[in-house]
Amino acid sequence: MDAASESTADVTESIRDYFQKDRSRMTMMAARKFGVTEKSVVDALVGQWPIVRLREGVFRELLEALPALGTMRVFVRSRAAVIESVGTFGGFSDAGPFFNVQTDTLDMHILHEEIADIFAVEKWGHDTTTATYSFQFFDHSGDAAFKAFLWESFPDVPKETIEAFHTLAKRLSADAD
Repeated sequence: MDAASESTADVTESIRDYFQKDRSRMTMMAARKFGVTEKSVVDALVGQWPIVRLREGVFRELLEALPALGTMRVFVRSRAAVIESVGTFGGFSDAGPFFNVQTDTLDMHILHEEIADIFAVEKWGHDTTTATYSFQFFDHSGDAAFKAFLWESFPDVPKETIEAFHTLAKRLSADAD
């Protein structure tokens, strides 16, 4: 193993240890702590948590399936701020480089070509004593572009909504046949 691989393995192990001590920690804060991208943190937790890497090219299919999951809480952040919005996906259209989501509750203009990786993540919430379920979208540099969490009746998300989340993740999985 070369020095770079060993260093990556050490960071991965450190990230895993960090979350074993407190599973409610935020991946965004872990990325800052370890000096890696947030995608690297999620990658490190694959196999430790129920995380599914989605296959390439499923962006539109996934977004168009989200209305069936009901109300979602969407997080969009930069290095300086985070915005959280609760609503339902729908009203899809394309305009130039943008894939648009326009409903009464969400208005997003997504540069979808900038989305490089998508994960379905089941994680203990940082401010709750229950699991959260989200689709997390990362750009080419490994930064979180946005995250969409199941939010219907949160924290008591209906069992059938969680099952639909798992079914969708499995269907779009990079490991799907």
